[in-house]
Amino acid sequence: MAIIICGVLAAFAFLLLMKVLWTKSKPQLSTNVIVITSLVLIASLGLLAASGRLHWIAATGTALLPFLRRAFGVLRFAPFATRMWQMFGGASPLNQAFGGYADTSANETPNVSETATDEINMKLAHETGELSGTVLVGRFASRSLESLDESEIVELYNSVSDESKRLLGAYIQRYHPNLSARNSEEETTHNEGSSDAITPERARKILGVDESATRDEIVEAHRRLMQKNHPDRGGS
Repeated sequence: MAIIICGVLAAFAFLLLMKVLWTKSKPQLSTNVIVITSLVLIASLGLLAASGRLHWIAATGTALLPFLRRAFGVLRFAPFATRMWQMFGGASPLNQAFGGYADTSANETPNVSETATDEINMKLAHETGELSGTVLVGRFASRSLESLDESEIVELYNSVSDESKRLLGAYIQRYHPNLSARNSEEETTHNEGSSDAITPERARKILGVDESATRDEIVEAHRRLMQKNHPDRGGS
C-alpha cells in the first residue's frame, strides 16, 4: 500500500510541475509549487528506491520519454489555446483542472472593443460599459475625448466626417446628453444653422434608441455601431 501511495504522490507532483510549466502568470506561487512538489517527488522516489521498486518507474519513464518530448513542444501553444477557449465563452481547462491556478492574465484586462476613423479612435470596455476616445487629427489632435469640455466636443463634432460623427455622437449621448444646437452654433459659426449640429435627439437617432433608453441599451447600441464600422467586419 505504501508503494502505491508513493506512486500516486509522485504522479501528482509531476502533474503539478507540468502545470507550472504551462502557466507563469504568478511567479511567487509557481516558485512555492515547484519547491513543495519537488520535495514530494524526491521523497517518493527515495522511498521507492529504498524498497527496491524504483526499476519499474525507470522503465516506464524511458518508454514515455518520446511522448514527453512531444508534450513539451505542444506546451508552447498552450497560452494561445487557452485564450481562444476563453474568447468563445469557455472556462479555461486549466482553471477547471487545477482549481483556478491557471493563467488569468486574459481576465485581468477588461474586454475592450476598438474602432477608428481617420479622425477619431474609440474604445469600449465591455465589462464596465465605459467609452473612451482619442482625437487623431486637427486642432484637438492627441487629446482624449475626456479632456475636452462641452464646447470643444461640439466644435470637434461639427468638424469631422459623417463616419466620425456616428462614433462621436454615441460618446456625446453617453457623457454629454445636455448638449444642444445652441452650443454648436455659438462655438462653430461656420456651421450655424447646419443640420449636422449635434443635439440629444440627433445622437439618439444615430444610435437608434429612444428617449427612454437605459444606460445598458445605449452601451449596447454603441457596441453594435462600433462592430458595424470595425475594419474586420467590412467597415472602413
